[in-house]
Amino acid sequence: MSIGNRKQPVPHCTRRLMLILAFAAMFFFQGCEQTPLLQRLQAKGLLHIATVSGPLSCYLGEKGAAGLEYELANRFARSQGMKAVFTVYPTRNAAIHAVKTGREDMAAGFILPSTKHKAVTYQSNPWLETNPQLAHTMGRKALDPTAAGDTEIIVSANGYLSELLERKKLPGSPLPGLSEELILAGTNAGAYGHTLSTTAQLLAHTNQLPNLVPGVSLAESTTVHWLFNRSFDDSLRNAANRFLAAQKHAGKLQQLRERYIDKLPKRNYVTRRDFWQHVKQRLPAYIDLFRQAEKDTGIDWRLLAAIGYQESHWNPRAASPTGVRGLMMLTKATAKQQRINNRLDPRQSILGGARHLLWMEKRIPERIRGDDLLWFTLASYNIGYGHLEDARILTQRDNADPDSWEAVKLRLPLLGHKKYSATLKHGRARGREPVSYVENIRYYYRLLTYWDNAKNGRNCTSGTRQRRLALKN
Repeated sequence: MSIGNRKQPVPHCTRRLMLILAFAAMFFFQGCEQTPLLQRLQAKGLLHIATVSGPLSCYLGEKGAAGLEYELANRFARSQGMKAVFTVYPTRNAAIHAVKTGREDMAAGFILPSTKHKAVTYQSNPWLETNPQLAHTMGRKALDPTAAGDTEIIVSANGYLSELLERKKLPGSPLPGLSEELILAGTNAGAYGHTLSTTAQLLAHTNQLPNLVPGVSLAESTTVHWLFNRSFDDSLRNAANRFLAAQKHAGKLQQLRERYIDKLPKRNYVTRRDFWQHVKQRLPAYIDLFRQAEKDTGIDWRLLAAIGYQESHWNPRAASPTGVRGLMMLTKATAKQQRINNRLDPRQSILGGARHLLWMEKRIPERIRGDDLLWFTLASYNIGYGHLEDARILTQRDNADPDSWEAVKLRLPLLGHKKYSATLKHGRARGREPVSYVENIRYYYRLLTYWDNAKNGRNCTSGTRQRRLALKN
């Protein structure tokens, strides 16, 4: 071999420099790997969260994004100095896969981890307990799990519930690509006769799905967890556990459970059935009028429709012995004030009701904001501003907050007792009626929002535009 083909020796100083650079690179990359995941995410300021669409995970409500998990995970992100960024996936398996592959930082979608999920992810400590429970379509016989025969029980594939069916040796059909929420909706519609869900989910869906009937609870309990990528360190999971423990100690977890599961407004089957029938049969004739009223006044059309349903069940020729008439049940005085010459004309009635609502809102003290402003306005629409002020005076006498609807609604019924009304400017009134009135409208408004968003394929990441008397300043 010629000298010209031999490798030239590397000078000593060059070898030394190369070694220094190699060690520097090694320490640099080790430093990056040793920085805990939590700190790296905090430096970016974002926490990417995989979820699914549903009342216990993430949905689009009257005031924008809502849901038990949405609220809780948002609090966690803020507690760590980050902003939560939610992505809605079609199924829980898809959400968990996004975490496993590093596309998302955590999964928070009311997840009951299966054996497979536990093997590929870190999981947080349990933060809510519930029970597996069968459900069926109205009109079908409840399923006895000890004598199920060959009855087909529909569940989402590759999850805790499908594993439970197999473990209990129950006849099941796990369906890939469908979330538990879609299966519950399908059972309500009669597409599936029986399904296996949880007590928490069934309670959360009762009002939305009137033909979904809870059945037998299985004799075991299960728990809800957050899931994290096992490829990284467990600093994010540990922070989540500390946060969840603090939330439990402060009673915040119980408050969320009550708001989204245990203390939801309840109505009997006939009320729910009639409402959904009227949504299908009556609302289409007036929905464009409600939407036009929103354009004219800025009030959410679904709120106006909820008021209309409470007033007349969307009957444009409704009348009462007290003289109120029409779809929005306007008095003669209100119609005159709002320049309405025909109370039986649905267009005029809806627009008149919307204008009157804005007029009532202006009378509420400026300092009252948020939902309290909306509920006070609705109560005034029903009973009159003077009687509402009397109830606020009673509230103040009890050293309670006269600007809080929750406090004032406890005193409104006292207006019907001479002991109290004799001491007030506007005298006696049927104070229980505005309380029921407001609570009913809140109920119908929530259902109409659910129906409208489901119909238009909106989820909690879709966002909503600001509306008067819905989101409040």
